[in-house]
Parts: sequence; C-alpha cells; structure tokens
Amino acid sequence: MYSFINTRQHNVRCIQVISLLVMLIAAVNTLMAQEMTTARYGNQKLGEETTVKQSLDDPNFKLRRLDKDHYLHFEQPEPSAKEVAEMKTLKAKSWTLPIIAMEMKLIPPGEFVMGSPENERYRRKNEVQHKVKISKPFYMGAFEVTQRQFYYLTIPDYDFFAWKRADGPLHVGGAYCHKWGAAEHLGFLLDHPMETFSWVTAMKYCKRLTEFERKAGRLPEGYEYRLPTEAEWEYACRAGTQSYFNTDVDLATVIKNNSKTQRANTISTPALADLGTFAFNGHRVGPIGKERTPNAFGLHDMHGNVYEYTLDTYAPYKTDKKVQVDPVNFENEANQEVFVNEKVIRGGCHLLRLPRLKKGEKAEDRADEHEHYMNLRSAARSSTPFNFDFNTITGMRIVLAPKIAVPMPEDHQAKTAKKK
Repeated sequence: MYSFINTRQHNVRCIQVISLLVMLIAAVNTLMAQEMTTARYGNQKLGEETTVKQSLDDPNFKLRRLDKDHYLHFEQPEPSAKEVAEMKTLKAKSWTLPIIAMEMKLIPPGEFVMGSPENERYRRKNEVQHKVKISKPFYMGAFEVTQRQFYYLTIPDYDFFAWKRADGPLHVGGAYCHKWGAAEHLGFLLDHPMETFSWVTAMKYCKRLTEFERKAGRLPEGYEYRLPTEAEWEYACRAGTQSYFNTDVDLATVIKNNSKTQRANTISTPALADLGTFAFNGHRVGPIGKERTPNAFGLHDMHGNVYEYTLDTYAPYKTDKKVQVDPVNFENEANQEVFVNEKVIRGGCHLLRLPRLKKGEKAEDRADEHEHYMNLRSAARSSTPFNFDFNTITGMRIVLAPKIAVPMPEDHQAKTAKKK
C-alpha cells in the first residue's frame, strides 16, 4: 500500500513539473514572438530597395518597436490570458490580432445556398446555385488589411517621403493609391486597404502572421491565418441574407437613387450613398469603413472598395446536388483555355463605372449595363492571375481558420512560352 501511495505521489510531482515546464516554454515562446528591435530594416537606396517580396522571404525578420511619432505607429493591444483562452477555444465573439491590431469577428458554422438564382438581375452563368456547409467556426477580419498593417510586417522603415510619386518604383510593394494619393501634402493613406500585390504575396503575409502567433501560443489547435476559401467568403458576406447584397435593400430603389447624380455624355461613378454596407469611393480606394454599416456578422465593406483574394483557383462550380462540405478548388476545368490558374476574387471594387450616356439618356435607361451592380453582388465572381503584382484594385481580408494545404499554381504563361 505504501509503495502504491509513494508511486502515486511521484507521478503527481512529475505531472506538476511537466506542467511547469510547459508553462515556462509557452512564456519563452511568447517573449520570442514579441521580441522587437529598433534597428532599421533593409536597404533604401533608390533602385536597390528592399522589396516586400524580399522581406516576406526573410527568416530573420523581427517586429519593430516604433516611436510614437513614427508614421506607422499604432497601439498593439495586450490580450489577457482569458481573452486568449476564449479565442483558442473559439468562444470569443471578437478577437484583435495583437501584432497588427486587426479586429476579427467569429463566424459560426452553418449551411447556405452559394451562387445566385437564375432570375437574379446582373447574374453571370458561373454562379450556379449549390448547397454548402461550413463545418467549423472561424474568425474573419472585420475590415480589409490596411496599408499600415501590411507595411508594418514587410517594410516598416521605408522612406516613403523620398519614394512617393515619381521618385520611386512600385515594385517595393507600395500601394498604388498610397503612391498617388494626397500628393500635395505627402499625406499617408494608412487606413486605406492595401493593394498592388499578388496572391502569392498575400499567402506569404498570412504565413508570417501564423508563424508569429504560433510562437506566441495564440493559435487554436489546427488553425492558421490564411486567405478565406471562396465558400467561406460568400458565407461570411451574406451573413444569412439571400438577396443581391448582404442587406435586403430593394435593388430598383438603389438604381433609381444612384442614377440621380449621372450626367449626359460622361462616364460617371455612383456613390451608393444610401447603402451603408457599401464602400464605393468613386475613382479611388477609400479608407476602411469604420463609419459604414457592417453586415450581420460585423464585417465591413464586403461590397466594394477593393476586390478580395480567396484561396480558390477559378473554375465553374460543381453541379451535383450533394451538400458540399468546406469546399475549396485548386483545379482548372478540363480543357480550360482561359483563366488558367487564376485566383477567384470577390466583392467588387471602387473602379466600376456606368456606361457613357447619350444626350437625353438617363442612367436607369441603361441599367442592364451597370457594371458595378453586376460585380458588387454577394454571388459575383471575378478572377486574376495568381502572380500579378501590379493589381491596383485587389486587396485581402484574412481569416483565422482550419489549416488547408494549398498547392502553388504553375505559371501557365511561362510554361506555354517555353513550349514555343
């Protein structure tokens, strides 16, 4: 009996020691993840700049400690142990990613009908309806990734004043609407969504976030930061709605109200001011929509501002009647000749215009040619080459979701050129 008790006490002590070691390792990992430096990063000599691509391939990249007067400075929240625990068990309704202060919303699992009905106005043939089940909860960014959040994890010390406008190239990874905006006073557009980067760069950015958060011990088991699948994106965008947009607004009323501002013989852009869920800022990207109405899941600007990358390779939807569980596609259609290895982008963008009007015509007279309504709808699908860097109308919205093994697409154009 004594031997049994002694052995049991020994086992308890071992468990206590092991638990203490685990806590110490977690604490060390957290410190490592939050290790910061004040050293400048990269080379800023004009023509020889450290690019975003180089940065995201750099295994020695460290977080920067920014002074309060630094143009990128922002408050990095320090979550409590309780907040971290609730996020890791997917119970927290909201989660703010500490490293870049990105607000995220919990999206519950559920089923929905993806695509659009055949009688939906502005519908395309590639929107065949099918039932989809999202089996696990995930977090999605309440806003698109901003320029501030992007620069901080890539080129935080770049001399944007010297680089702005014609003095510097875009290949460093700077946003087009940062480079060309507010030139008179060299203002920064840090709360505008990041654009002018490829799908490949977006994937590497998400990988960097995941690595930092894994070291900090702040990842749910089996989860990672990544781009959403096309199904996750539409499910989150709709938030239970089934109409044209993620609000049940009457489309005819929207068209009428937004046609009042159009002038004859001009290519005009509607403001869609009567739809708080839209970020439609004319000819330029606008700041993220903190003042605009979110959808039922708390997500802003799912329609407009910039298109948003997804994981999926573009191809027609499967047409069987089975419920598709957590679908994601990395294959081209058989004998596909166009859109080869292009990635699906969703949500529409600011650069969608009305047709040129003839004298005496009203915008509502040409309503079927309103490209913005076609592309801003919840079901609308577009695509772009996966390795296209100069993509001035596409950004990203990040999710914290179950891990997915994503194959790197092959450069179809380069492959075709070699054969010739």
